[in-house]
Amino acid sequence: MFSKALRSFLFFGVAVVLLSIYPFRISARAQASTDKTIQKVHNPAVQTGPIFTQPVDPNGKLLLSSRLDPDGSDNDQYIWDNFTLPSNGTITEIDWFGVYDPARSGAGGPVLDFSISIYPSAAANTEPGVANPPLAHYQTGGNAGETSIGTVGGNALYVYSFSLPTSFAASAGVKYWVQIEASQKGSIPDWCFAAGSGGNGNLYLRNSGAGGDVIYRSAPGDAAFNLLGSLSDPTPPAPAVTATSSTDIPTATPAPQVPPCSSAAILIVMELFLFRLSHR
Repeated sequence: MFSKALRSFLFFGVAVVLLSIYPFRISARAQASTDKTIQKVHNPAVQTGPIFTQPVDPNGKLLLSSRLDPDGSDNDQYIWDNFTLPSNGTITEIDWFGVYDPARSGAGGPVLDFSISIYPSAAANTEPGVANPPLAHYQTGGNAGETSIGTVGGNALYVYSFSLPTSFAASAGVKYWVQIEASQKGSIPDWCFAAGSGGNGNLYLRNSGAGGDVIYRSAPGDAAFNLLGSLSDPTPPAPAVTATSSTDIPTATPAPQVPPCSSAAILIVMELFLFRLSHR
């Protein structure tokens, strides 16, 4: 009889322990679900491709920018044109457009090389800082893939392209100046930039004056060229946490509660225990 009472007591104890563990297991599963929530951090977007463009102006005048190789001449002229990027950028390629001046009847001969330089602005921010070396300088080592692409103003129009061996980092809102000059071996240099549109209408040029003097001055106009590379996104970042799929969306889990049947189950077990005691 004593053994029956002991079995009843043990039965009661096991039931109480199992019922007490049940809410704990629910809580553990809820915590595991919360720990698996995936957080996705927004990274600033990057725009790649053309980052600055001044297309050809079919009504613009030709802009002489060439010299005789190797020693130059009194007929040499170079131009600088400016650009400003809306956000920090990396320039990896420069494309530009040119025409051989028909008034010089091919006296310059073919382009053998191009010199490309990028200058900062001088203190007044209205002209390039030519008193100091450029920020970057490149030689194309050839005619930069000179390719005829039609005509402009009745003259053959050529496009040129050069991938920079070392990319150039440009800061947002800073005015820089590009100088591209062709090298020729004829009697008179005749390669010209095609006129561009969409710029601020301001150039800077170097040419020769009376008695062989060198003159630097501002001039109206824009050159036709494009800058390719990448721009950082100027827009502010999105919220740090975003859900991109159903598997990333955490499921709201209410605070664990003891199941409604738990109290009733305990009472039933107690009644069974008392019943066994009264019928020993």
